[in-house]
Amino acid sequence: MNEATKAIEAIRAGATPSELESQTLEFKSEAATPRESLQILADAVVCFANAHGGTIVFGVADKVAGIEALVGVTHLDERQIITGIFDRTNPALSVPVKGMNVDDKRLYEVTVPTGATIYSNTKGTATRRVNDECRPFPPEEQRQALMARGIHDWSSMPTAVTVPDELELSRLRRLLREAGHEALAGQDDLALLRDLRLVNDIGRLTNAGLLLVGRESDLRLHIPSHGFSYQYRPSSGSEATSTLRERKTLLAAVELLIDAISTRTQVAPMNVSGGVQIRREDYPPDAVRELVVNALVHRDYGVPGTVDIEHTPESLRISSPGGLVYGVTPENILSHPSTPRNRLLLETVTALQVAERTGQGVDRSYRSLLRSGKKPPLFVDAGDRVDVHVEGGSGNAAFTRFVRTQLPESLSGDLDALLALDMLCSRRGVSAPEVATVIQRTPDDAQRVLARMAVADIVSPTKRSARQSHPRYELAPSALVGLGLAVQYNKRKAEGSEEKIFEHIREYGYITNQTVRRLLDVDVYAARDVLGDLVKRDLIRKAAGASRGPGVRYQPGVAFPRR
Repeated sequence: MNEATKAIEAIRAGATPSELESQTLEFKSEAATPRESLQILADAVVCFANAHGGTIVFGVADKVAGIEALVGVTHLDERQIITGIFDRTNPALSVPVKGMNVDDKRLYEVTVPTGATIYSNTKGTATRRVNDECRPFPPEEQRQALMARGIHDWSSMPTAVTVPDELELSRLRRLLREAGHEALAGQDDLALLRDLRLVNDIGRLTNAGLLLVGRESDLRLHIPSHGFSYQYRPSSGSEATSTLRERKTLLAAVELLIDAISTRTQVAPMNVSGGVQIRREDYPPDAVRELVVNALVHRDYGVPGTVDIEHTPESLRISSPGGLVYGVTPENILSHPSTPRNRLLLETVTALQVAERTGQGVDRSYRSLLRSGKKPPLFVDAGDRVDVHVEGGSGNAAFTRFVRTQLPESLSGDLDALLALDMLCSRRGVSAPEVATVIQRTPDDAQRVLARMAVADIVSPTKRSARQSHPRYELAPSALVGLGLAVQYNKRKAEGSEEKIFEHIREYGYITNQTVRRLLDVDVYAARDVLGDLVKRDLIRKAAGASRGPGVRYQPGVAFPRR
């Protein structure tokens, strides 16, 4: 059952059509004359085609509740509607129209695909669908939309420059060899640039070519908006102690900026089971690289301004000119289909393995930060600029340890599962609809993620909701213990875990780290955290004897619960 059919059933049950309208659904009724009706339909078709497509149900009064809203169509048939829309759109649009009878009323379902270009009515007016209404579609937004659809690619357009920079060509060849493209790297200059489409048929560098292998003087002259800056402050309110402002090629920019950030990266090593040591960086290099490359590659070069990075121990802020690519918002950035603003530039950078594959760079930055016990990056679209914020610090050690040592491999690299796990560290329970908003997918997708986590004994449905289609899930006892201090609402109260420890002490008079590991099925570090928390709460205390190592014993403390 599609969206339109579901909506009609809801109307028959008493709903008001206007309350059911959405980004992809609109209701229309006949106007005073057939000509007016066709113009209304054509305008609505233009609005949907310039956005993400949608469905128009013709023959429904949108402000009337219930079955009375199904007024039907009496003066137009299927052929007339198709022809009328075709004649009133520019370029002309031929859209599918399907008639249907509902409660003795004739309705028509008009299906509008996403447009291949920008459409307007015969008066030259272009609109686009935003949420449940049509809004003006100004020229600048139309340009952005054409870029996003791959119809207009600024980076593939030729410049007047024909001579590349030899040093940058050498850098390009080195990166190609490192990426495994030895044969391509071994070609002569012109053949290499032609194969990468960085020059046109008459040898002129494209905008992408100029950004990648152009001379600095040519960049300054032909792409004056290109440039980047970096500044480091020891604290958010102090003076900058290191600054950088350049107009070098994009490849040189990536190396300079990554080096500037990594030089000041703070590392906190962490030991895990098996004698393995994990590096915990305040700004994980994989995440930083993807965010820096995204800022340089996806920026709008038609907008003045430079890519600017502000670095402090507390936060990393990356700002780039132009809003997010048309159709992408902070709320759908993980799930929206890849829509590169500068397609050729991104394809070349991807081939050089400077960044992740198309559409996966943001995912990778999210995954890298979460696996490091940190929050995902925060994207802020200000319209004329995009800001990305990454919090400083080394992240939550307990969360990192759990992900790296106790989370099954099938989930430790699963971004959706990591996001759900992060939610459960601050909420006692979550349901699929709640998780869906964070992973930016449907509730059914979120339910499948939670179900996989339940099979791995990371979460479990509550008894009260277990039979529901979207149960409410809580952390399983073993996961709650393993996450330890990462769980904000319940520091160390996994169901039954403390009582197991108390029962053992009551029976044997003491307990050790090794016994806690066996009782709770956790590693040495999680067991240490459990014991440390109980000591702080005076529930247990160290016994006389060994003060360090496996021989340490713990006895009842002053607050130890008696039977």
